[in-house]
Amino acid sequence: MTFTNISNIDQTVQQLQRLSVDDQLAVLWFVYTEMKDGITPSPTAGLELSQAVVNRIGVMSREEQLQAQRDIIAGANNEINREYRALNPRAKLGVWYLLAQGMEQETIIPMPPDYQLSSEAQEMLNAAKQLDFEQQTEFMSRAVANMGG
Repeated sequence: MTFTNISNIDQTVQQLQRLSVDDQLAVLWFVYTEMKDGITPSPTAGLELSQAVVNRIGVMSREEQLQAQRDIIAGANNEINREYRALNPRAKLGVWYLLAQGMEQETIIPMPPDYQLSSEAQEMLNAAKQLDFEQQTEFMSRAVANMGG
């Protein structure tokens, strides 16, 4: 499986959606770690809305933080996910960016250091690492835009 062409992004997103919820979270985290040095978010109303969702998650217990992220991916019918679904795609990307920053700072439950990706998720991640920055950004944007609903 190769992700060298932007036309494969939709297929890649569909493959991500077929992974377990935890593998989806892990792939998002690992792609973020590949991209983070090139990301410079601009202050926009969307980022403020993203921050509001992340702030709500941030005050939860560690277990609730993890469940909130899982609920967004799974499209659960709860308040956090309804807030997430109401965001525009750029703000949704902002939520995951801010969650990842929180994971780095350990204000959001971090990725377990011993988490083992499934072979399918590892294959997807390896291919995503081969994408250039623009393609990774497009992959992340499309992936998180589809989450929550």
